[in-house]
Amino acid sequence: MNVSVYEVGPRDGLQYLKHIVPSEKKRELIESLYSAGVENIEEVSFAHPKVLPQMADAEDVFSGKGAALVMNKRGFDRAVEAGVEKINIVFSPCDIFNLKNMGKTRSEIVTMYYTFLNGYPKENVRVYISMAFGSPDMGDVSHRMMLSCIKDAKLFSNNVVICDTIGCGMESEVKLWAEVGNIEGVTLAMHLHHKGDEHHAMRLVRSGLLNGIKQFDASIGGLGGCPFTNGSGANINTATLVRYLHAWGFETGIDEEKLEHADWIAKRIGAFFNYDAMPLA
Repeated sequence: MNVSVYEVGPRDGLQYLKHIVPSEKKRELIESLYSAGVENIEEVSFAHPKVLPQMADAEDVFSGKGAALVMNKRGFDRAVEAGVEKINIVFSPCDIFNLKNMGKTRSEIVTMYYTFLNGYPKENVRVYISMAFGSPDMGDVSHRMMLSCIKDAKLFSNNVVICDTIGCGMESEVKLWAEVGNIEGVTLAMHLHHKGDEHHAMRLVRSGLLNGIKQFDASIGGLGGCPFTNGSGANINTATLVRYLHAWGFETGIDEEKLEHADWIAKRIGAFFNYDAMPLA
């Protein structure tokens, strides 16, 4: 059985770094991922440079093949002008997070998206539901909240990503949200963070697989975290996810040996500004 790995490192991973990564290093990382057989990559975010300086060079970095996160019409217009076709958007059941992240409530965010995404091909949109497993500000996400979020997401796409933004998810919740997704007729993916216990995150991946979910986000080198909430934790390392999936007998189309090279690039980007000067071992 095939399982799709959706790479978010060039966007979600790099945006969390304090030092600005040169554009050519970002392009090198993206190309190394494609060379390893990764087909789906969120390459950039078209956010305001003052909000996310790391993404100020999005037009220069975008390869012409991947996806981009947009958070308003200006970002969408920039993305389209740069040749982006695959658009990712985000909102949360937690309005405190929505206000920190985008300065709007969920209803305001959904209305805003509708003004420029109404009529856009739904197959080219991916909707992230952040804090899908709970929020430090709001607490647990109820069945009613998740159902409401998925109904909002369906205005734009049937591809919906449930995000464990703070690494608090439980296997029982994965099963419940998978059931909600099936009832609503959407294709669910999972985006998981962890607080040092990557094995727990992989148990959630296993639960997702057992409940029919076949696409999982990961970040090369394990880079990332959400800059708009405290304690968001790191992303699952793409190399770890692929290794587990292959060990469990799933096909990903990704070459583990070539992925190691991308992992090497990502870890040196994350750890050191001028990694050209670093030794190979």
